[in-house]
Amino acid sequence: MTELLVSGVSAAEHAAPGGHSARVVGELARLQGKRMVRHPVVLVGLAWVVVAMGFGSPGTPYEEYSGVTGLVAFFIGPLAFFAANLVASSERRSGADDWTGALSMPERDRTLALLVAALAPAGLAAVLNLVLYAVIAVDGVAMPIAWTHVASVPLTVLGGAVLGVAVARLLPWPGMALLVMVGLVSFNMWVATVEDYLGFYVDFARWEGGEEIPLMEPGNGSLHLVYLGALVALAACGALLRDVRRPIIPLVLGGGFGTLVLVAGTLQLST
Repeated sequence: MTELLVSGVSAAEHAAPGGHSARVVGELARLQGKRMVRHPVVLVGLAWVVVAMGFGSPGTPYEEYSGVTGLVAFFIGPLAFFAANLVASSERRSGADDWTGALSMPERDRTLALLVAALAPAGLAAVLNLVLYAVIAVDGVAMPIAWTHVASVPLTVLGGAVLGVAVARLLPWPGMALLVMVGLVSFNMWVATVEDYLGFYVDFARWEGGEEIPLMEPGNGSLHLVYLGALVALAACGALLRDVRRPIIPLVLGGGFGTLVLVAGTLQLST
């Protein structure tokens, strides 16, 4: 039985004319969000971060900065991708999608609910990052930490989850999520050898060794958030591509967000 049937929303609301109410989509998103953050894949990453934090607070200014701006995203981001993909593809894998098409709630609204649910692992990442910052602050923060760098952590995790939903919708075949992840990692390993800043993970703080305050990699933190946000929106457009009556709309929007990715991605490194 799918979440659509156990959400506790009345049949009249499901069949509301002109599409479904925000409450219906929101209720399904709440249930799917719980499934994402409670998924064993995410719980493994959560345990990993907690264990890493349990070994003590970072010992150098570089470790402090890198920890609060990259540790959670590095561990939780890829796992959020797999958790969201598995939740989004659960009906197909269980065979339930053979008959859910007869229900009143269209695929578009179920996909919208999944995209909203992706906020759940992002929220978890934000909470973990705040806890990590508190652990570091107990011993005193050696240098000011830019809020834009901290904000990139939950936004990165959100991007991973939204991409997981998009892969489940666009490539609904077994093993595609793993294949996409292997492709992304392989591309990252190749492109990082060509240009460091083109890789998917570049630390904000530049490692210099020793105990000194680290230098910052060049770039504009605010434009980096715009760049990440445009990537998230681009993935969301891809997720909706097969589920809307007029695919031209997400295609046009995706083209706009893709252009924004290129512009913000270039400007963030030139300022």
